[in-house]
Amino acid sequence: MHPPPPAAPDDRFAHREAPQFFVFVKIPVQRHAFDPLHRREEQIDEALRAQGLGAVVGWGDSLGERRADGSRVAAYIRIDITVNDLGRARAALHALLPALDAPAGTEIHYTLGEQRRFDLASAMGWLLAQEPQAVRGKGPHTI
Repeated sequence: MHPPPPAAPDDRFAHREAPQFFVFVKIPVQRHAFDPLHRREEQIDEALRAQGLGAVVGWGDSLGERRADGSRVAAYIRIDITVNDLGRARAALHALLPALDAPAGTEIHYTLGEQRRFDLASAMGWLLAQEPQAVRGKGPHTI
């Protein structure tokens, strides 16, 4: 007599991986002064979660160029995001960021294929899939 065949695995708790893409948004600081409680980051997180697209995973200031006296001040607020559908998330951010008073000069950074790219908010709308410029021999500037 043979033992019974093994039962089918119970996959109710299986982890199903969705593709994840890392995106970060850079918003020039002069407008950040109007968001001292980081409500903008919360609103982005809520909008992406509501659409099932991803979540904000962190934020902080990015320093600007060194001044003549050696000091550096914040130039951007940086918002780090993970998304599961890059195209839809970019479209959502294109609509959402202007509604949150993100000014011209706001950037959405991502990787498309193997290439680093960013979308740039301008007075005329979004300039898509821009290539970052190399910075002082350090390779592409993305942060």
